[in-house]
Amino acid sequence: MTKIAILCDSDPFTKPRPSRMIEMLEGHYDLYVFGKGVATGKEGIRIFSFPNSKSAAQRTAQEEEELRNLCRQREFAPLIFTPNRLVLQSRLMAVEGLEILIVEDITLLPFAVEYKERYGSCKIVIDLREFYPLEYENDRGWQESFGLFFEYLCGTYLPYVDWALSVSEGLIAKYKEVFGLECELFLSLPPLYDLHPQINSHLELVYHGLISPDRESENLLQIASLLNKGIYLNLMVLSNQDWFLQEFKKEAQKRSNVRILEPVKLEEIIPRTNAFDLGLITLQNNGFNNTNALPNKFFEYIQARLGVISTPLPCVRAMIEEYQIGVVSEDYAPLSVAKMVNALSGERVLDYKRRAHQVSATLSLKANQVKILSRIKALLEEGK
Repeated sequence: MTKIAILCDSDPFTKPRPSRMIEMLEGHYDLYVFGKGVATGKEGIRIFSFPNSKSAAQRTAQEEEELRNLCRQREFAPLIFTPNRLVLQSRLMAVEGLEILIVEDITLLPFAVEYKERYGSCKIVIDLREFYPLEYENDRGWQESFGLFFEYLCGTYLPYVDWALSVSEGLIAKYKEVFGLECELFLSLPPLYDLHPQINSHLELVYHGLISPDRESENLLQIASLLNKGIYLNLMVLSNQDWFLQEFKKEAQKRSNVRILEPVKLEEIIPRTNAFDLGLITLQNNGFNNTNALPNKFFEYIQARLGVISTPLPCVRAMIEEYQIGVVSEDYAPLSVAKMVNALSGERVLDYKRRAHQVSATLSLKANQVKILSRIKALLEEGK
């Protein structure tokens, strides 16, 4: 059976796109999964775990400044070949005969390129979930340090890629414009769940996922304070910045129409949120990646048979209008979002939920599986 490796700079089983890539390929190919700090195995898949490293939040100020100085001096090797990734490098190079390497994080692309140069015949696929050189574009210090690092990774290693995937048309256009890279749209579609729209006596909103200052996530609480009586906002939130999460929860407790839900495992998010009515997307147009986002949660809301309420992100707006499964606010202000929610009738909300149910199979993992299996087959045939 053809050997395929998936390289992930985190635990792939806890991240939507890597975990679903594994699910789509499982049983069709001999899978080798390389992940950071992988907690659990999976029958029939070879798991190669390499150690965790300190996150930005865990690094001391001195450690952070040392890394930034390396970036400013354009000494990028120490940022690529970190001690924990040297473990990955050793384990990857020891596996002969891999025909396709699927890179889920651009920080691991150099190792895929090294493998390709050593063994010659393999193909490289990369999943580009952000335009990485602009990931924190509003942070000047980041842009003048780590931004240079990601620009280097893209410029140096993307030319070796045989097939690039990305999450939205906006990102696809940007990679073409800046790096001359052709990408293919690959939506973040979840598995199909056997669910039906639920009927509630009052309107229940939900938001699940990461919150952070750069996402201006405090706008969720501002929206809640502007909702009509009898409309509730349920929040299942995580954050990479614990101080922000704790402050957010503290503020949320002051609002009687806000409930904080305990986070659940990735595969439990959709059935857990099926009880609600409308899923919220509140990203702002405060940077390239946010403006051009088409988030995982958009498709997870649909799979949970919810209508979708969103700020006017271009890619999200296009899909909401195509499938008629929700409504987009006039602008990005919390007041605009709240006014839109307050104006919705119960029948209109139920109609959005019914439409989400109708397109749930179309916008599910099966559609992506057909695409990925066909494309990988073509890549393998190119090498013969």
